[in-house]
Amino acid sequence: MKKSGKWETMVFGAGLMAVMLSFLPYLILGTDAVVPYHDQLDGEVLAYLFQAKHLFSGENLIPEFLGGAAKTALTPPAPLAVLLFCFLKPFAAYLGMQFLGQLAAYIGMYFLAGRVTNKPLIAAVCALLFAYLPFRPVYGLSQFGMPLLFLCICNLYQRRRVFLSMAGIALYAASSSFVLCGFGILLAWGVVICVLLFQKQLREKSFFLAGFGVLLLVYLLENAALFLQMMGIGAKYTSHKAEYALASEPFFSSLWSNILHNCQYAEDYHVGILCISVLTLSLMLLWRKKQGEEGKKRRNRILLLLGGILALCLIGAVWQTAPVVNLRSGMGSLGAFQLDRLLWMTPVFWYLLLCCVLDFWAHLKTGMDGGSVVRGIKAIRILAAICLCAVLGVTGLQTLYGSLVKPNVAVLAGQKSAVSWSDYYADGVMEQAAAYILNTTGLKQEEYRVASLGIDPAAALYHGFYTVDGYSNNYSLEYKHRFREVIAPELARSDYLADYYDGWGNRCYLFSAEAPGYYMIQKGSFWYQELKIDTAKLAALSCRYILSAAYIVNSEELGLVLLTEKPFETDTSYYRIFLYEINP
Repeated sequence: MKKSGKWETMVFGAGLMAVMLSFLPYLILGTDAVVPYHDQLDGEVLAYLFQAKHLFSGENLIPEFLGGAAKTALTPPAPLAVLLFCFLKPFAAYLGMQFLGQLAAYIGMYFLAGRVTNKPLIAAVCALLFAYLPFRPVYGLSQFGMPLLFLCICNLYQRRRVFLSMAGIALYAASSSFVLCGFGILLAWGVVICVLLFQKQLREKSFFLAGFGVLLLVYLLENAALFLQMMGIGAKYTSHKAEYALASEPFFSSLWSNILHNCQYAEDYHVGILCISVLTLSLMLLWRKKQGEEGKKRRNRILLLLGGILALCLIGAVWQTAPVVNLRSGMGSLGAFQLDRLLWMTPVFWYLLLCCVLDFWAHLKTGMDGGSVVRGIKAIRILAAICLCAVLGVTGLQTLYGSLVKPNVAVLAGQKSAVSWSDYYADGVMEQAAAYILNTTGLKQEEYRVASLGIDPAAALYHGFYTVDGYSNNYSLEYKHRFREVIAPELARSDYLADYYDGWGNRCYLFSAEAPGYYMIQKGSFWYQELKIDTAKLAALSCRYILSAAYIVNSEELGLVLLTEKPFETDTSYYRIFLYEINP
């Protein structure tokens, strides 16, 4: 991109302001804002909270979680973001992660797109769409920061801004997850290095190789505890991942799904981009003899990006096929490794592809035989403009609809239809339960443990309770088996729950066959008629109280004592909590 002038600055600034506007609902609503809770509020936010709380404890233990679990049971995806939770309140820290993530996404994509177009408006449109994609803030820069990372990698390849690019790569590694995306970037980068080595060009690209070393080194340092655990050093326990039941998928259906929909948490609404890209490429190939050198470069960029996306989709599909899954099933916890997370890189490629397509049409007239216009080109340009506007409109609307702007604006308009941060964590309710226990027994929260029923244990953990239950993707297999004894009677009543816990088990919860997998029971909507859990086994885990979101009709036969007839709630709370003491 040429040196910025007044127009470029205005375009860039306008896009930046559009990104900033998305934060207004959060600033107005505060903790009443709607936030996706799955894989965010139930686990990752807690990982940041407890890692921040015990950052300098010197112990490899989180005493509040699962009766006292190793720190590797709650590993934050973006280690550097732990500092935000050290100095800010949880919601403010979370909002800070989203703000910094979207800012990095916009800036990174704008300047990365500037490498393939000299049209600032095209770069700004692609960057703005990318910044509004519904990536999870708890993953830090894992997805938001990829354009910035790729920009730094390109700089090193061209020996430009070396120091700044090295710093950017280190920042990305410290603010992203090796397990979720870092390994894929290292694999792809390593392939390019091997190609350069084969072509005997690696010596000329020493900074490019050094950047790879920086990314790898930072990931190794920040994940040292996890790697040591895998080697049997440090936190010595067998992960419950060893019992993961892996499911295979037919190759072609998986491939088709990858091409059209991408993978979990990498939604990018790219179907329109795919269609217009295929159409554009077809026309480029049709006119290949009439294109100048710049036209050929644009065609090659589109081919390269489409080829790269297809390759990643193929790898993801192969990883899920029956022969590969059977092989992975014999690898213990290593078999749970998700190579299909390589697809987390494709959103960047899709929006770079959109940039390339827009750039082609913007330069079509001057890119044909040095400026000549082919027969019918005017009509084709008009048709293409209509198609491009339709694609941009549909993609933009899908992105806006899929973002959190829509539900939060609805809340501001008095049309709440989703769970807020405050709802999920039972603000104003959990405090009542803790105060009641303290006032009636004198026990502080660290002196007893609780379990949650019909309410995610994350709410109790968030409010300082010590729990025997929780959500983790890397806790002790032994503890999983001990907790299973507690819920075994309920699992025996439901094949779904048995498969869910035995074949996966990340949610170490008090399940009920009366409401399978239903751990968010809104107040007044349900009673437990015939709960069957082993309270003696629960007491053996040092659990003293159960925080139940619903009344338990058969509590006496379970050895549960309802401590107060009136449940804890507020006028606006999502939950009401019945407090039971275990007396088996």
